[in-house]
Amino acid sequence: MKFEKIIENIMEDEIILKHEEYEKTITLKQIELKTDISEKIYEACTIGRKDNIILNNYKILEVLIKGEDLGLNLRFNEEIIKSIFSTLDEEWGEKFIDNSYYIDGEKLVIVRGKQGKVIDEDKLKEEIIKLAYEKIEGKEIKQIEIPVITKEPSNIDLEKIQKEIYKEAKDASYNKSTQKLVVHSKGIDFGVSMEEAKQIIEEEKEEYVIPLKIIEPGITTSMLGEDAFPDKLASFSTRYDASNTNRATNIDLAAKAIDGKILMPGERFSFNSIVGPTTASKGYKLAGAYSAGELVENYGGGICQVSSTLYNTVLYANLKIDERYNHSMIVSYLDPSLDATISYGSRDFKFSNSRKYAIRIGAKATNGILEMEIKGIYEENEVEIELVSETIDITPPNTKYVYDSSLMEGQEVIQTNGANGVKSKAYKIVKKNGRVISKDVLSEDSYNPMLKVVRTGNKNLKKT
Repeated sequence: MKFEKIIENIMEDEIILKHEEYEKTITLKQIELKTDISEKIYEACTIGRKDNIILNNYKILEVLIKGEDLGLNLRFNEEIIKSIFSTLDEEWGEKFIDNSYYIDGEKLVIVRGKQGKVIDEDKLKEEIIKLAYEKIEGKEIKQIEIPVITKEPSNIDLEKIQKEIYKEAKDASYNKSTQKLVVHSKGIDFGVSMEEAKQIIEEEKEEYVIPLKIIEPGITTSMLGEDAFPDKLASFSTRYDASNTNRATNIDLAAKAIDGKILMPGERFSFNSIVGPTTASKGYKLAGAYSAGELVENYGGGICQVSSTLYNTVLYANLKIDERYNHSMIVSYLDPSLDATISYGSRDFKFSNSRKYAIRIGAKATNGILEMEIKGIYEENEVEIELVSETIDITPPNTKYVYDSSLMEGQEVIQTNGANGVKSKAYKIVKKNGRVISKDVLSEDSYNPMLKVVRTGNKNLKKT
């Protein structure tokens, strides 16, 4: 059928999503555009049979070309679209960052957010569908201006923050017969009055430091020994280049931040809340990180390997995932769709302890191996978990040539090898006594190609 051929032909057309200087190219095939065309063809033919032969052909053609007249439904894979959208506002330089805070020893550090632009996702979906309809009608449209909303951080609410951080000191305890664990907690409160705290945040600054009053408990959870966490529920490890000292330092610091963290049943873990911002003042170093299709140097580069390794450990422990995002490009240490990127203030990795008893996270980075484990108490209906990554499509990288005056005419040096773009799925297979109970899709993700960068001595640069 000719109309089906039209649909097939437009699937590979490149669509440029543009926001000022930023551009991202997608295809309708990439977002798995689908249509109920077969039903509409039948409906069109049914309408046509009611009239004479001249009207028949006209009405069939009208229905097929103007599919919206009969409610031709175009739809796409929501998971893939979500994955693409999640990387867009991370890649341009105007991303919105909300207010946040973290506790550093006896200090409360409040980080003021930044105004930014976020995608109007519903409107962008509408624009993509509209473009697809117009392409079906034969219009040559290749570009969509990404609709954005300017978003301001909310006012810093000190009363709310004080309520959230306030705790009374509590001793740890463990009852072996009931297996009930009470985790210790330090007493925490503002070390200054509310009026003094409000004076601290009056000045326009990026960070504010409010002194805290910390009261130590008499008995800590670590004093209880291993009785409360006798069983290894899951473990997982990834490798990193220990000779890259900056990246290794960042991985070590982030691992130490989450090591020993205890979650009670129903309690949620937030990677950003535990690790906090990766600043130079906390010891983090400049190391490679992804940005706009290239590898750049950022403070804390490499800590996404910690969040990704933890993500896999959590999956193997069969805990509930609350929030997770894929990287904009594939990573070397894990298969596609099994990573979990973070970006302080915007992208977080969160999970909940969905088990009956408390769990404890163990994390250490030594000699190029990042190891994690989750310990707790075995329950009656323990299961085995298998994770599977499936690559659906591959997009080769483009090459960018950069003139280098130190090179001879005709000489070329590869600066960055580049990497394929990938569309992928991850599956979680649950087994009991070796028998498969369920197989569910964890996520469907889209990764951009990473540019291959070549330095050249040719003054007349080759096209990228």
